[in-house]
Amino acid sequence: MPLNLFAALMPHEESFTRLFCEQSKTVVAAAEALHRVMIEGDGAIERRVGEISAIEVEADAVARKIFIAANRTFSAPLDREDILGLARDMDDIVDLIEEAAKGIRRYEMRAFSEEMIALADAAVRCTGLLREAMPLLDAITREHRTLLELCERIGRTEDDADQRFDAGLNALRARLREGALDAIGYIDRKEIYEYLEEIVDRCDDAANAIETIVAKHV
Repeated sequence: MPLNLFAALMPHEESFTRLFCEQSKTVVAAAEALHRVMIEGDGAIERRVGEISAIEVEADAVARKIFIAANRTFSAPLDREDILGLARDMDDIVDLIEEAAKGIRRYEMRAFSEEMIALADAAVRCTGLLREAMPLLDAITREHRTLLELCERIGRTEDDADQRFDAGLNALRARLREGALDAIGYIDRKEIYEYLEEIVDRCDDAANAIETIVAKHV
């Protein structure tokens, strides 16, 4: 088939911004539900974990739309690898949130440290900033400064979260040494800390992906 005929048969443009906005809503919803797991107490855990699992299914469906559209669109407004990379980072955030929530349920955690709650709050703030950024992808040249500022704010939040993570692990080790926590409890809580840190790290990865897109279009 001649290339020009092949091109004519392919969709020329897909509203990737619309899809990324849809994806960002699921990411924010999952982060907010995880935060509520920690602040609402025992009675909310099972309900919120179920809510997060339902959001993860929705998020997977949106990510699938982006992957299919990126592979089918002949002339996309963004580079295909950038579209796929950003979509994967966003999808990974929801996957990690679900893993953290399931871990909380699996280990029957009912009390959460100040540092854990701070990390969950950082995830809410970072995902909210990603949601703010997505509509601006339709106007990168005009909005590039705003996009970069949002990404920088995510980076600063991630730096603060790293400090909270370190403080949380130090406090956890101190409790283990003092005998206030057994080895199993230490391992369980350390795993949740690692999930929470990775959630915020993946938000920063998504911000870095946006910065790469901006750099190619200004």
